Amino acid sequence: MLFGSNFVLNKCREVNAFTLYPWVHSWINLRSFSHQIEAVTFPDVNPADLPASANFSMAAGDFLDVYTEPESWHCVATVFFIDTAHNIISYIETIWKILKPGGYWVNMGPLLYHFAEVPNEHSIELSYEEVRSIILKFGFEFEKEELSVKSTYTQNVHSMLTYQYNSVFFVVRKPL
Repeated sequence: MLFGSNFVLNKCREVNAFTLYPWVHSWINLRSFSHQIEAVTFPDVNPADLPASANFSMAAGDFLDVYTEPESWHCVATVFFIDTAHNIISYIETIWKILKPGGYWVNMGPLLYHFAEVPNEHSIELSYEEVRSIILKFGFEFEKEELSVKSTYTQNVHSMLTYQYNSVFFVVRKPL
């Protein structure tokens, strides 16, 4: 993911300049063999068009180790991310710490908990109700919340098999 992200963010300079065939090795659940060789082009936008004044960040490393500067961000967006934590409470605490007063946290995704079934990896796996309660205990205020947002992660739209999450979408604000 890091190599791909680095390439798109730092080397791509025009829209739809590159082509991949992501399903060429998928032999099952095909409605048509033509779907197997469908092309996908990227990037859909030119990353170089990001204004020079934009404070945009992507970093390699553990979220808890990389983002440590208190009150340094106006907004934190987490998409299919918070369930990657060994301890989701520490993620919430870090987001609280790095957000400026009045800052927003926007989240979208499920709670798949990546370490739940990995031998010798321990993690805290809370329900959304518990996660929501902890978010409130830190002092965040809910601005928007949608439960059971139908979402997929990656898929061939023509496949006869798809996986769909009932994700949670929320926007919370750190009070001034």
